Amino acid sequence: MSKKLIAVAAAAALALAGLVAPANAAGANLTILDVAPTDVAQTGLTSTTAFEVAVPSQDVLRATATVTSRSALALEISTRSDNAAVAVTSTGGVKLITAAQLAASTTTTATGTQSLALTANDSGKVTFYAYNTSTTAGSITVVESGTTPASNTVWVKGTTDANNAYKIAFTTVSTAGLGSTIDYTGTVVDMFGNALTTPVFTATALGGDVGTASAPAYDTVDKRFEGKVTNRTTAGQIALSVNMAISADTVTAFGAKSTSAFFNITGADLAAANAALTAQVAALTAQLNATVTKAKYNKLAKRWNRANPSNKVKLQK
Repeated sequence: MSKKLIAVAAAAALALAGLVAPANAAGANLTILDVAPTDVAQTGLTSTTAFEVAVPSQDVLRATATVTSRSALALEISTRSDNAAVAVTSTGGVKLITAAQLAASTTTTATGTQSLALTANDSGKVTFYAYNTSTTAGSITVVESGTTPASNTVWVKGTTDANNAYKIAFTTVSTAGLGSTIDYTGTVVDMFGNALTTPVFTATALGGDVGTASAPAYDTVDKRFEGKVTNRTTAGQIALSVNMAISADTVTAFGAKSTSAFFNITGADLAAANAALTAQVAALTAQLNATVTKAKYNKLAKRWNRANPSNKVKLQK
């Protein structure tokens, strides 16, 4: 019986291209076929050329022929022997499910595991599915059992975008000097915690003569969104609101969604506040020094009184 190839491809519904990647070393004769040119250009042979598939943003796994709606890749294994046992393992955020699990209505992103034990049919074929909730590539390795096990590895990474924005986290100061520039910064992640850099924001500031707030923009050096607003010139409060323009639908399994942030900031004369604090520190220091001096006196007085009970001195209060 001639040796067969193992074909691993995204979207089994599409015809595989005739591009064949080199076989694994150490005599492995299970080979990876490239994805059809009408799909994506990745080879899947390394982490940097990983197959790409959208993260399952709706907590639903779809192995469709349409790239934009696909959240799971179909992988077909062709074994060297009919009815052969195959072990499949994955790393990183890559999860594996069987064909039966994909068809089940209860299957979600929590269903997948990182190991499957499969058995090929009478034609030496078996199909399983993989998805990745992370934008970092993870590997999938298939090993056919036998005297000389043959194995192969492919890589898969998840893709995400601003439409999947799920949680924002922004911070700023609670008090700022009159007329000063107030910076506010934050990050955005999707439902799986993957960092996003393209969400669009609006920002509004109210209170006194506060300036117009700039919408936060992503800084590629600081790796965060950054915005500014000029504080009011008279003492008082300002309100700052930051809102994301586009976000994902809320899904119970992903927890509460957060797409806005609100801050109350006090505009104050920091020079005057600093002078008042300096005076307070000076007063406390003087009080502390007096307390320490009194304590030393009383300590010595007690020792005197014990030694001279007939000639005691009064303690300081």
